[in-house]
Amino acid sequence: MLSDLFITICVCALITGLFLIARKLNSKFHSPLLNPLLLCIVMLSAILIFADINYKDFSKNSYPIHFFLEVAVVALAYPLYQQIHEIKRSLGLLLLSSFIGVTSATLVAFVLCKIFSAPDELLNSLLALSVTTPITLIITDGLNGIPAIAAFMVILIGMFGAVFGLSLFDLLNIKDQKAKGLALGVVCHGIGTAAAIEHNTQAGAFASASMIVSAFITAIWVPILYTILIQLSVG
Repeated sequence: MLSDLFITICVCALITGLFLIARKLNSKFHSPLLNPLLLCIVMLSAILIFADINYKDFSKNSYPIHFFLEVAVVALAYPLYQQIHEIKRSLGLLLLSSFIGVTSATLVAFVLCKIFSAPDELLNSLLALSVTTPITLIITDGLNGIPAIAAFMVILIGMFGAVFGLSLFDLLNIKDQKAKGLALGVVCHGIGTAAAIEHNTQAGAFASASMIVSAFITAIWVPILYTILIQLSVG
């Protein structure tokens, strides 16, 4: 029992230490490629591979991190609370933008899978990616997809948005913080929202709001849209 507790403490200390190192590197060099979360994933993956550590054992011993990560999601509501009056004024635009974003993502995934003759299981795994991982898993399972693929793609998209999203906005000369937040929240969900919060309070609030709205839209609309698309493709 004592040894298990010691291992858990060591694993949590390792994860925390790597994240602090990653944040230090990010703040020193200010490169989007040095995103703290991305660096942690790379460093942890390297340690697990080269030390030949079983991932299931590692995951089990990092349970406190998982627990507090779920609790920390509540913190995303704080910027939402700070900007609630601004969000109310833009609620119609937020709902429309989220709906268009979710629909576009689903349509693009469907069309690409059909063009490249992807198996149905893969198609069903790529239709609900504009939400956080737990919701994606539920919807993907309901569509008879492969939850593991959906989870991987959600994390990959989130990381891509967190690393390159803000730079892409600068490249396209997009300066409106509401627009930045909406885009990151709809497309890049939790990871993108965290990046938006660090970038700007208003962007973080709109990212949180659009992430929540997208979750509802995806859960209700994507299964319906999927049925329509299948019928159209067969017909």
